[in-house]
Amino acid sequence: MGKVHARVDGRLREFVDAQQVFFVATAPLAGDGHLNLSPRGIPGTFGMLDETTFAWLDGTGSGSETIAHLRENGRITVMFCAFGGAPNIVRFHGRGRVATVYDEEYAGLAARFTDLPGARAVVVVDIERISDSCGWTVPLMEYAGERDLLAPYFERKGVDGSADYRRRKNRTSIDGLPAFDFDPLDEWSTLAGLGRIRERLAAQIDGWTYPVSYALALDGEIGHVNLPGGQHRLPGVVLATVLKHDGSTATLDVSRQQLDEAITTLAPATACTEVEHPNLAAWRALRDAHDERGGTITAVFVRDAADPASSTTDATLRSLW
Repeated sequence: MGKVHARVDGRLREFVDAQQVFFVATAPLAGDGHLNLSPRGIPGTFGMLDETTFAWLDGTGSGSETIAHLRENGRITVMFCAFGGAPNIVRFHGRGRVATVYDEEYAGLAARFTDLPGARAVVVVDIERISDSCGWTVPLMEYAGERDLLAPYFERKGVDGSADYRRRKNRTSIDGLPAFDFDPLDEWSTLAGLGRIRERLAAQIDGWTYPVSYALALDGEIGHVNLPGGQHRLPGVVLATVLKHDGSTATLDVSRQQLDEAITTLAPATACTEVEHPNLAAWRALRDAHDERGGTITAVFVRDAADPASSTTDATLRSLW
């Protein structure tokens, strides 16, 4: 039978402290919004702050749904399952808040946990209801160890590279709610800053070489032509980063999601008023046109003018030089 507890102590606390993984559920207020359920782990990065407060060190990831929902409404459920020993499920229903790496209280909270490269926040949950239940249907599974992937990945990116990644992946939820949009945009406001960002992104692409020309097209219609010798190199790096492409001569299909990601990544560059931003304007116009009539979005990269054309759209691009 399930039981409601006043606090997390005794055997309940021992159970929580012994877990390697837990699950977090949040939801937006909108009736047609997407609910989110996320696994969390890495021993040493989560635990009880006191008998009614739970927290975890939140690493940078490919999305930011939990943070978006907590910013909007604060509602959260945390669940732990026994995968070994006696069956048990523990749930915390409560209100969550986010202390980002830029907040004063972050350092004190983060000091309670193991260091995590790429950490973006500490999420604190004020628990309003504590319950446990039998968990008889949860299978028995053995803990084999941690996947040593996340920490090395963001350690390689460094502080600035991790912020670049979040600006590309974490600024809004899948429903368009503000998510992790706290990373400063100061560097984006000058040409020198844009140059540093461009080189950081380029350094993350294996085999990257700047193409002599590139463009986005809808059904073969090219919006803006980046001519050989042109100055707008950052959009090319952004596009290649999103498409996981090395800049070699190719014509690539682009999904609507990838187009949105490219636009979101490049949008902060408008803070720099020293130059115009024709690629961003063209990408937004292409998105609007795609919304109206559909069609196929492609990206064309030409690394060397001597390379054979990779498609008819590539040939069209070259004819516009």
